[in-house]
Amino acid sequence: MPLIERISCQPLHVPLQSALTWGRGHELAALEHVLVRVDLSDGAVGIAEATPRPSIYGETSVSAQHIIAAELAPRLHRRPISDFEAVAQLSAELAHIKANNTARGALDIAMHQALAQSRGDTLREYLGGARESLRLSSIISAGDSDRAQADVAAAYARGIRVFKIKIGRNIPAESDSLRDMMTAFPAARFYVDANETLPLATAAQTLDTLREYGALYCEEPLPVHRLRERRWLRQQTAMPLIADDSAFTPSDLQRELDFDTFDILNIKPARTGYSQSREMLLLAAARGKGAMVGSQASSLLGCLQAALFAGRAEVDCPSECSFYLKLKTEADLELAPDIVAGCWSLAAVERALWALCEEITGISQ
Repeated sequence: MPLIERISCQPLHVPLQSALTWGRGHELAALEHVLVRVDLSDGAVGIAEATPRPSIYGETSVSAQHIIAAELAPRLHRRPISDFEAVAQLSAELAHIKANNTARGALDIAMHQALAQSRGDTLREYLGGARESLRLSSIISAGDSDRAQADVAAAYARGIRVFKIKIGRNIPAESDSLRDMMTAFPAARFYVDANETLPLATAAQTLDTLREYGALYCEEPLPVHRLRERRWLRQQTAMPLIADDSAFTPSDLQRELDFDTFDILNIKPARTGYSQSREMLLLAAARGKGAMVGSQASSLLGCLQAALFAGRAEVDCPSECSFYLKLKTEADLELAPDIVAGCWSLAAVERALWALCEEITGISQ
């Protein structure tokens, strides 16, 4: 049984082609992430990407590196891991280090990947992957209509056929822009992410209008703390609703299930690791909820790791694993699998992941 021999981390700075904007003023111009590495006693290695978001989780690259080095890594040193449940138990023990979602999530993913390599398993097999391909979606910024259409056109040219459009700054103009994009790209499908910005008084009407235009679903239309209002809104509209910010953790998800506030769960392994992500996926599936997987604005590494988790049978919606297309670095585009008919082959994803990890670590599978 291998032991966790060493945990290390280093900053990762990756500029974007253009800033991602959302909500009422959020902006992301570059990825200020952290690469986390776990070495096992038998030589197996796992790496993952912590994706700090100060305005969402309160973490920064500096704080994530510090909490891993000073608090998390010492608790894991020389601990044995044998199977998925053993890693999940170790991750659960770290939960008393409050918040630090993406630091703990990256450690969890790196431990699971290292164990899969140690066992000689593909990561897809280890995670319970049940499909051969994954339908991808792409995130489009809120704001200027011409820029949004240009971003859709660029991703469409790369093979993407499903798009999540950020809204919430000017709903009437954004609704018109969405209708125009649907006309310009009739083979594509669209849904929206309101990032908690819709006025309660007009939210149901807005969602019904967007659904009439052809939008598939809406993510987080109302503020998370408006729990009863969110339940009421779901009862008032036929538009399927996605839970994201309202379900950071399994306990958050249980609250949302109890109040029946959503139809589809957006799981982000970057913040919940593989351990809690699987727990949440199974909880949602048991209640008849749909699921998609998000990559939390990750580089190619995080996108590939999220995609392999999305290979589970319970994930039945397109997943947001294409953010790497927004990066300035050509290396990610060169290593990424081809997108064919809007989908990734998960066998190709596995090959790309190990090639990328070998490039980063210098260690072959």
